[in-house]
Amino acid sequence: YAANAEYRDHSKSLNIIQSSSAIVSTISSSTLIWMILRSPQRLTTTRHRILFGMAVGDIIFSLSAANYNAMIPSDVDYISWNAQGNQATCSMLGFLTVLGAPMSLFYSCSLNIYFLAMVKYNKTDHYIRTKMEPFLHGIPIGISLMFAAALLATQGFNSDLGNGCISPVYDPPHCIGIEDGQVREGFEIPCGRGENIPTAIIRSVGGLITFLVSPATSGVTLGMMYRHVSRQERRMGRYGEGTLNRGAPQENNN
Repeated sequence: YAANAEYRDHSKSLNIIQSSSAIVSTISSSTLIWMILRSPQRLTTTRHRILFGMAVGDIIFSLSAANYNAMIPSDVDYISWNAQGNQATCSMLGFLTVLGAPMSLFYSCSLNIYFLAMVKYNKTDHYIRTKMEPFLHGIPIGISLMFAAALLATQGFNSDLGNGCISPVYDPPHCIGIEDGQVREGFEIPCGRGENIPTAIIRSVGGLITFLVSPATSGVTLGMMYRHVSRQERRMGRYGEGTLNRGAPQENNN
């Protein structure tokens, strides 16, 4: 019990910091959306639409972290501070987390790909809007919705005893010595919830795509843009500084 109380105090401090930071993130992303909608172009440009989608994804993820633990099942209130929810609120919390986090990450990749097409390949706005933009939106939204819905269907959202509901298996301390599927007296959620092969496969594939493919895509696209711009600067430098700065005074050799 002493260990549980100590962990609960730690959970309180961590969750207050996390939830407060998430509120700041929500306000920041909301401000970005407000600036986009107030700009002359609004949502008429591909860049603004991608930024809008990225901000929406960040808001969804931030809102899932800004609940001060109130949506965590009350079954674990002895170890998780301010746990007042149930399994339904926990599943909703996990769904928002898995929906928002990958969406924001993949929209960041979409923004990198957009600039790569503009900077390196000189693609026109019309080409990007008609040929590329459907994928720049469809992949972030589609992948996020697919994995969030799949985990929801396979009971893949469970209390992680900390500040979220993304644990693959429900296995709190009070389930020690209890068989999977059994409900300990005085509690509501069955122990071992989420212990199945489909959930494990979905999490493995989703984690691989989100935390390996997404950073790799961002790194590759940024590297390609950096290399292209560096080459352009070196080529321009061969003809003198005046070609880079037309306002610079020209030397008269006569």
